Amino acid sequence: MIRYAVRSPLRRALLALVAGLAALVLPAGVAVAAGPPEATSTAYPSADLMPSMDSVFVLDKDGGVRVTETIQYTFDSSAGARHGIYRSITVRQGVADRPEVYRYYAMSDVSVSSPTGANTDVALADNGSTVTIKIGSAKETVRGTQTYIVTYHLANVVNPFTDSQTAEFYYNVFSGDAIAKTRATVSVTGPAGVSATDVRCARGVNGECDTATAGATSTFAVSALQSNENLTVATRYPLSAFGIIAPDIRAGGSPLQEGPAKLAALASVAGGVLAPILALVGMGTLLLTRGRDEWYAGLTPGLTPGRTPGLPGDAADPAASAAGRGGRVPVRRGGRPTVAVQFNPPPGVQPGLVGTVIDESADTLDVSASVIDLAVRGFLRIEEVEAGGMFSRTDWQLTRLVPRSGEVLRPYEQTLLEGIFRDSNPVLLSDLKNHFASTLSKVKDQLYGEVLDRGWFRSSPQTTRGIWMTLGSVLFGAGVMTAFFWGAPSRGVDRTAGLGLPIASGFILGVGLAIAGIIVAVAGSKLVAKTAEGSAVYAQSLGFKQYLVTAEAGQIRWEEAQDIFSRFLPYAIIFGVADKWASTFKQVAEAAAAAGQVILMPDWYIYHGSTFPDFDSITDGVDSFSTSASGTFQSTPGSSGGSGFSGGGSFGGGGVGGSSSGSW
Repeated sequence: MIRYAVRSPLRRALLALVAGLAALVLPAGVAVAAGPPEATSTAYPSADLMPSMDSVFVLDKDGGVRVTETIQYTFDSSAGARHGIYRSITVRQGVADRPEVYRYYAMSDVSVSSPTGANTDVALADNGSTVTIKIGSAKETVRGTQTYIVTYHLANVVNPFTDSQTAEFYYNVFSGDAIAKTRATVSVTGPAGVSATDVRCARGVNGECDTATAGATSTFAVSALQSNENLTVATRYPLSAFGIIAPDIRAGGSPLQEGPAKLAALASVAGGVLAPILALVGMGTLLLTRGRDEWYAGLTPGLTPGRTPGLPGDAADPAASAAGRGGRVPVRRGGRPTVAVQFNPPPGVQPGLVGTVIDESADTLDVSASVIDLAVRGFLRIEEVEAGGMFSRTDWQLTRLVPRSGEVLRPYEQTLLEGIFRDSNPVLLSDLKNHFASTLSKVKDQLYGEVLDRGWFRSSPQTTRGIWMTLGSVLFGAGVMTAFFWGAPSRGVDRTAGLGLPIASGFILGVGLAIAGIIVAVAGSKLVAKTAEGSAVYAQSLGFKQYLVTAEAGQIRWEEAQDIFSRFLPYAIIFGVADKWASTFKQVAEAAAAAGQVILMPDWYIYHGSTFPDFDSITDGVDSFSTSASGTFQSTPGSSGGSGFSGGGSFGGGGVGGSSSGSW
C-alpha cells in the first residue's frame, strides 16, 4: 500500500525559514516541528554502496517515460540501524532565460517491490523541485545488501524539435547522487519499437561511458561511478514516431499564491536583516560581559593577593599580602593598567607558558623556544652541523643530556623531550621532519592544560575559539547554501508576492546569515579572557619584556653575564626582541674585554659560524634554529597524484530530470 505525505514547496520553504529564524531567537532546547515524521528522511552520506543499478526507460508516444529501477543496495554496517532507502526524482526544473516559468514532469504510478524481502512501504514527499520516494518502515530495520525494484511514470519528458523533425530523450539518470555505484546500466526503448538514430552517454564532466549502443532498445553501461558523479544519456528518434508532444511549461517560477508568497518573501527578508543584527547584539553583549580580562583592583600590576603570580603557594609578597589581609581583593574587567618594569620573568613560568599567556595561543614558536629553554637548563645540547661549504649552517644536532640539577620537568616539557629523542640520541633536526607533528599537537594541548591548571583562564583558549569558529562557520555555510539554493527560486516568489525587491529575498537571507556567521566567528575569537591570576602573569611578562628591550650594558655584572644571557634568551625569542638582547650583551662583552675580563660563550649551543663567536652570532644561530624548528615540527608528509578533466564543450548533466539516492 502506498502512503502519501505530499508537501507543497511553499510549506517546506516556510517551515525551513521559521526553523532557521527560531534557531536564532528561541532559547536553547526549543525545537520547531518540521512536519510529520513520515515526510522526513535522514540521509547517511556514509559508506553505503550500490553494487548495481539497472534503469529501464520505456518511452510512450505522448512523450512520457515509464521507469523501472532495479537497485542493489548495501547498507554501511557501521552507521547504525537503517530502515530503508529513498530516491529523489526531479519533477520541476527551471527554463533557461525564463525565470517566470518552470518545466513540470508529472509523476504517477509509483510502486516498489523487493525480491530480497525488504520492507517496501512507500511515502512520497513533494519537495518542490523533486519528489522523494521514501521506501521502508520506521518500525523495521534493514541491513546487509537488499534489492529494490522501483517503478514510476514521468510525463512530458521527451523534447520535440520541429525544425529537424527529430525528438530526443535527453535525461540525467543521476545528478548529485552521494551513493557510489559499482556498476550502472541504462536501457532506453523507443515507442512502438522505433530504433534510435543516434545515442550519447556521459559520466561526470566530459567523461565517457563504457558502452553506448543504439537500437530499438539502446543500451548504456558504466562502471565504478563515484559519489556525486553524474550520468547523462541521450537518444534521438524521428519526430513522426511520437504523437503531438510538447514540454509542460507552467507559469510562475514558484507555484505559489500571492498571500503565502508574500509571507515567504517577507520572512526571508526579515531573517536576512535580523540575523546579523542579532549576532552583533549577542556577541557584543558577550564581549562586554565575558570577553574582557579580569584584573585585581588596587594592586600593582603583576601582583596577586598573598602570593607571587605563577607559583601558587609561594612566599607572599609584602605589598600583596597587605592588600589581601584587609579582605578579598575586588576584581574588575577591562582596561590595561600601566606595566612596571620587571627584572626577571614571572617566577616558575617557563618561556612556552609566557608565550601562551601573552597571545592566548600555544604557538609553534612557543614550542621551539621551549626546546632552547631546555637546552639552557642542561637537558640537551644544540650543535650546528657544517654542510654545503665552509661553515655553512644547514642543520642542527640535538643531544640529550642528564641535567645536574635533578629538576622535574612539566608534563609538556617531558612530552617535548621524549618526542625529540624518541628514535635516537643524538638526532638531527631534519630527521624530525614529517614525524613530529603528533608530538607538537600533544605539547600544545598540554600547554593549554598547564595554563588552565594554573588558573590563568576559565576555559581553554583553544576550545573557546574552536567552538565560536565552528558556530560561525555553520552560520556562514548556511548562508552560502541558502543563497545558492533559495536565491534564484525566490525571485519567482517575490514576483508572485508583488514585491519589487532589487535583490531576491533568498539572497538577502543568505547574505544575512553569512554576515552573521562572520560576526560570530570574529567576535568569538575575542572571547578568550584571562582571570585576574592570568592578567597578573601577563602584566609581569610585559614588564619583563620591557626590561629586555631597555636593559643597559652597564647594569649587568660581568660575572653574571653568561648566565643571564642564556636564561633570558628564550624569553627574548618569544617576545621577538632577541636581536636587541644580543646587542646589549655584545656591549657587555666589549666592556669586559676592554677591562681585561673574558665572558665565556654558552656551552649549551655549539656554534660553527666563525672562529670567535660572540653574542650576536650565537643569537643569530639560535634564532635560525628556532625558525627552522618551527617549520620542521609542524611539517607533515605531503600527498601526490590527482586527476582532472579538460577539453571541449560539456555534454553531461545538461538533460532533463535527474535523481539521487540515500538511506534512512
